[in-house]
Amino acid sequence: MDHYLSRPYENRDMATLLRFASEATAVRLPGLTYWNPGDVAWQLGMFPPGADLSGHVRMWEGASGVVALAIFEPPLHFAFDLHPRLGLDTSLADDVLSWVEQRRRGIVVGGGAVPVAYQMLGESTLSTEVLESDAARISFLEIRGYVRVERHSVRYSRDLDEPVGLAALPKGMRFRHVTDDDIEARAELHRDAWSVWGASSFSESRYRRLRANPVYDETLDIVLESAEGNLLSYCICWFDRENGIGHFEPVGTRPAFAGQGLGRALVMEGLRRLKECGAHTALIGTASVNEPALRTYAACGFKLVERQYYYSRLIGP
Repeated sequence: MDHYLSRPYENRDMATLLRFASEATAVRLPGLTYWNPGDVAWQLGMFPPGADLSGHVRMWEGASGVVALAIFEPPLHFAFDLHPRLGLDTSLADDVLSWVEQRRRGIVVGGGAVPVAYQMLGESTLSTEVLESDAARISFLEIRGYVRVERHSVRYSRDLDEPVGLAALPKGMRFRHVTDDDIEARAELHRDAWSVWGASSFSESRYRRLRANPVYDETLDIVLESAEGNLLSYCICWFDRENGIGHFEPVGTRPAFAGQGLGRALVMEGLRRLKECGAHTALIGTASVNEPALRTYAACGFKLVERQYYYSRLIGP
């Protein structure tokens, strides 16, 4: 039986976790994975600047390197993955879930602490997301008392060997990538775009930290700018060079400019740039209730390849 040691995440571990995500992606191809490298960068980048992540992010290591990763997002959501070459090692998976559940039990939830996106799960719960096709993980979670919630997200894929058309823009608008001079305006754009789902805490300091991540490419952080110089829509594309896969996270448009095709134009530009980088596949996802995004991604040539459901359980003290 293999022996694994666990420890808290430290800032110096980022490159190691990016490799873990890329390796897991490679093993699961042509299927989907739980974290592409850019997902790790984005998820860790969303913690408050200066936050001590030792209680929220934990790694399990063996002789060959990282074998498991768990990220607890207080107060009631977590993500985890085991290296797919291990299969579903239930003893290791038990250790991962035990750590997360212990962290959850140490938090008293109430007084509006639950983000809008998770309120439907209930204040006394703990939840994670599982690919609908991952029968082994579903069975494991059900044994641990987790049940499927009908809320889910959808995952799309697009073959970049197919032609990518040029995006048509209204007169005076242009695409460009973000520079250091845009940090304040770009952070404000994100907050405005996501305000339809509740107040966003995305700050200039979070954005600066994200831009410093080794997998971030400034030329794939794209904005759509009006003739007056205002930023109206944006996306970040992440390119996993080892696997030739690009993905979008996040994509947003100011609510005042929704419904004008700006999101579609921006995603098409992102596809074009990813193809220029050498990507053969592009991935994107969203909540199943996000009808505008579903229409946009279908119009950009993406095809539905997977659903990802929440599995939740009650957590007592």
